[in-house]
Amino acid sequence: MPTEQYDDCWLRYERVADDALRDAYRRRCRHAYVAEKSPECSAVRDELRRAVPGLLGEDVHLWQHPPTTAEGFLAVGTPDDMAMIAESVPAEAVEDLVDGGYLLRSVEWEGQDCLVVTAPTDRGLVYGTFHLLRLMATGEPVDDLDVREEPATPNRLLNQWDTPFRGTVERGYGGESIFDFDRLPDLRDRYEDYARLLASIGINGIVVNNVNTDYYPRGTTTEAAQEFDGWRLLESRRLEDLTSLASVFRRYGIRTYLSVNFAAPMLVGDLDTADPLDEDVRAWWREKADEVYDLLPDFGGFLVKADSEGQPGPYDYDRDHVDGANAIAQALDPHGGRVWWRAFVYGSHEDRAVQAYDTFEPLDGEFADNVTVQIKNGPIDFQPREPVSTLFGAMPETDLGLELQITQEYTGQGVHATYHLPMWTEVFDFDTHAGGAGTPVKSFFRDPGEGVVGVGNVGEDHSWTGHYLAQANLYAFGRAAWNPDCDAEAVTTEWAEQTFGADEEVVETVVEILHDSLEACIDYETGGLGLMHMMHNGEEYLENHYYPSLEEWPGYHGASEDGIGVDRTSTGSGYAAQYRDPVAERYESPETCPEKYLLFFHHLPWDYELDDGTTVVQRLYDNCYDGVDEVRRLRDRWAALEGRVDERRHRHVAERFEEQVAQAERWRDVLTERFRDCSGVPDEQGRVPEP
Repeated sequence: MPTEQYDDCWLRYERVADDALRDAYRRRCRHAYVAEKSPECSAVRDELRRAVPGLLGEDVHLWQHPPTTAEGFLAVGTPDDMAMIAESVPAEAVEDLVDGGYLLRSVEWEGQDCLVVTAPTDRGLVYGTFHLLRLMATGEPVDDLDVREEPATPNRLLNQWDTPFRGTVERGYGGESIFDFDRLPDLRDRYEDYARLLASIGINGIVVNNVNTDYYPRGTTTEAAQEFDGWRLLESRRLEDLTSLASVFRRYGIRTYLSVNFAAPMLVGDLDTADPLDEDVRAWWREKADEVYDLLPDFGGFLVKADSEGQPGPYDYDRDHVDGANAIAQALDPHGGRVWWRAFVYGSHEDRAVQAYDTFEPLDGEFADNVTVQIKNGPIDFQPREPVSTLFGAMPETDLGLELQITQEYTGQGVHATYHLPMWTEVFDFDTHAGGAGTPVKSFFRDPGEGVVGVGNVGEDHSWTGHYLAQANLYAFGRAAWNPDCDAEAVTTEWAEQTFGADEEVVETVVEILHDSLEACIDYETGGLGLMHMMHNGEEYLENHYYPSLEEWPGYHGASEDGIGVDRTSTGSGYAAQYRDPVAERYESPETCPEKYLLFFHHLPWDYELDDGTTVVQRLYDNCYDGVDEVRRLRDRWAALEGRVDERRHRHVAERFEEQVAQAERWRDVLTERFRDCSGVPDEQGRVPEP
């Protein structure tokens, strides 16, 4: 159970204040009849032991048969588990549900008021139980419950960028890693609580290590680097140790995956090549897959980052990505495993945006059936705002995965309050026109080999995420991956209610802060209009992508004396043409390009007039100042909650807001002065000091 060492996030289970509502819950949930056949059912029983005392103020009474003397009870199981459920719920209503789906029903059985949580799989029982507890935690009635839920997305994965044996998480702003790989198979309570958090939002897979499998601290000697390399998790003794961690996640319906180094046959297997067409290499992958599945029969598969940012790959052997992915896929196929092959590649093109499409689109239809090409939401790299990757809709014969960043690498890291759900909603809803009008990105993740992936952000900090409000990004990711059509405000509200309680003013304020935070960040970090990558790339931990510097990446924003922005039209890199019409046509012209992407697609004069008559440079000035004003307002809104939120969390968030305001002012000043220096155009309102 959670301890004072760390927060329990949205699984707080605070006492239901309304007497009538609490009595209704007590009548149906104080007694529980739960199946016992599987690890997942054991997890359900444990969760009820945690939740019911908190919500109702008394222990749950767990039964191994339907109680006959209680006024009502909760039943959790499949129809095959329990005759009571088979008699209460039509079998066809359960059989038709996909894996992970579940039903919640209020029924009467032998004169008793009962709640039924049922599903065709044990994983569905876990999700259904958490849904019921969420309803109770947010004060929803359960007397007339009839809920049918199915995940819209089959694979909902968390990529935990842990650096094994180093104890850190790359891009993890919540402190050191919660995983101690060197001490496995010994387990920590925190592993189970992490599994609970993930299962409560519908996550069904976790990659436990970094995509950069040879990541280690700068300056580390080659010999010492071996102690940090993530590829060591494929060593036999490490795989044996991993079984205990996998068992924790298994109880909550979560499959374990590993990120592997493409050169593993050389690093682990002592071969002299990793050529994917070499039969010894392919045999090594088969033998390693057999070994993994002997230990972990429900293992999910391998995540691979190849030919990207210095990682080895098939290009080392004059092979392509199909050759590389399929060599590993053939080893996993007999076991039902899957290769998640990242499409984040760049380096051979002047404009990084065009490379993923140019690399992968010609390979459509050639990947093995158990390969998923994992694509970042945009063509650059998790920017606060960028257009949707052109690969979505361009590979109809290939299973695709959408990769989103939960952790806030480019949106203030663990310091700034910046909520990503509005960004993700834009991505999911974007109409690619790949199959004509009405082909949004979210339509590409329905088939069994497709899914949505989030880069994780938990660590050893009490808050898990480095900022209490950043917990909302993890929660929202799971809920949106489960249902990309979710109501964003409803998701945010239910997180706020579970996290901060039933105080309406607190909930409304937190929801407002979160939903207004992204636009503020975009304004003060970029000036808006589609600019990006305007940050320092220093070696110090927080300075890496945290502080502003237009000089660091001039090719991404194109600021010069004659204008600003990057030409990605037919007269430039041609990226716009990778979309289908009418999207390509819309982006091609500055007159029709949406203003929020204008400078991503066009290099325009500083005095170019926007629709309202404002010049480009003046809009950039205004946005930078508006962003700072907005984050000051959000800071003040949070400050007004003093006394209504517990002192520990209120103080922590208030201090973070003070830092965010200071950094927003820093970004504003650096950006606006650079805009003025390049353009020679003064701010009409006189806010930007003259040189």
